[in-house]
Amino acid sequence: MRLKRDCQVLVTGAGPVGLFAALSLAERGIDVQIIDKEWRGSSHSYALALHPEALRLLDALGAAKDLIKQGRRVTSLGFYMGGDRVGALDLTGQDEAFPYLLVAPQSALEQVLESQLKKRGVGIHWNHQTLSLKSGDDAVAVKVALMEKYTTGYPVTHTEWGIARVIDVQAEYVVGADGYHSMVRKGIGSRYEHLGPAETYTVFEFPCADDPGTEAKAVFLSDSNNVLWPLSAGRSRWSFQIDPDSPPEPTLKNLNELVRIRAPWYEGRIEEIYWNTLVMFERRMAEPFGEGRVMLAGDSGHITGPVGAQSMNIGIREAQDLAERISGILTQGKSPDLLKSYSAERTAEWKKLLDPGDSLRARSGAPDWARENARRILPCAPASGAALAQLLGQLGLELDLD
Repeated sequence: MRLKRDCQVLVTGAGPVGLFAALSLAERGIDVQIIDKEWRGSSHSYALALHPEALRLLDALGAAKDLIKQGRRVTSLGFYMGGDRVGALDLTGQDEAFPYLLVAPQSALEQVLESQLKKRGVGIHWNHQTLSLKSGDDAVAVKVALMEKYTTGYPVTHTEWGIARVIDVQAEYVVGADGYHSMVRKGIGSRYEHLGPAETYTVFEFPCADDPGTEAKAVFLSDSNNVLWPLSAGRSRWSFQIDPDSPPEPTLKNLNELVRIRAPWYEGRIEEIYWNTLVMFERRMAEPFGEGRVMLAGDSGHITGPVGAQSMNIGIREAQDLAERISGILTQGKSPDLLKSYSAERTAEWKKLLDPGDSLRARSGAPDWARENARRILPCAPASGAALAQLLGQLGLELDLD
């Protein structure tokens, strides 16, 4: 299947947010194409925490049922100050249909979304990379490179990627969901501003001898944030914030030492590491969130800390919102100003989430630990909008998102 030269909407990026955007548009009868620079989707089972709101949106498109079978339900988020458990968030009251977070492999989520797209006649164009775009009055002109592997060298050969051909695509609208290194964001000249310090984590997935339960655990120390997630298939995952200039070697000895020092309440010794990675999370926001007929969603527009999984989950909501607005413009004659308001609303929301200032407050009677750590708690709360306000309220905190 070749990339068409004309379509109503071009979605760039076939991660969870881009796939959901394409699926939402296809469900509304929009002629959509989706491209990604990679040669295939995620092959690793790195786990994602899906908020109840995201599960509801996925369910509306037939993409939740199979995913839930592969995930683990998490019903609370406990908070520890070193060795002491100081509080918790009850996650069961956000949504009647989905009273939990679902921790599931990213590969499973992408496979479910891709399957739903195929049912609607939409395939993913892998190995296609955005080179440039220019937004006009009636369409966006996008130059897309089809990438291919070439073998070079003699007598010792090696392979490298190169441009096989360049395709000119005319799309009425473009949704940029192409992640941290977004070419779409760069193409519209949007800044990607720092709104807080970066955090580096060493992440370990490992087998559990006992059932890991249904509570995730966030551990605050004076110099680090850490989190333990229960996963499916008898696994758990520790993420430890570390000094990026001197990361520990990913050995069993070092993992058990990190656990002993940072979470002395954790019982049992870890005997095996399934998987480890080192990852940096920044606090950034694109400004503006779009220009003309080109809009951003997901990590191309924002990124934050890992505990509350806010960036990806809010990205799914953004994809749904964009699909609704774009389809309204294309099929119902609604005003293109809907996209201007989308950009303004996203900017306002993410400024509050990444740099809340006086909009985040502790109520009278809030526990001292929550009052003192309010800005650390905010990106850990697995919710957004009204659900986020409700969760923070459990700890005596309030966030003004208006």
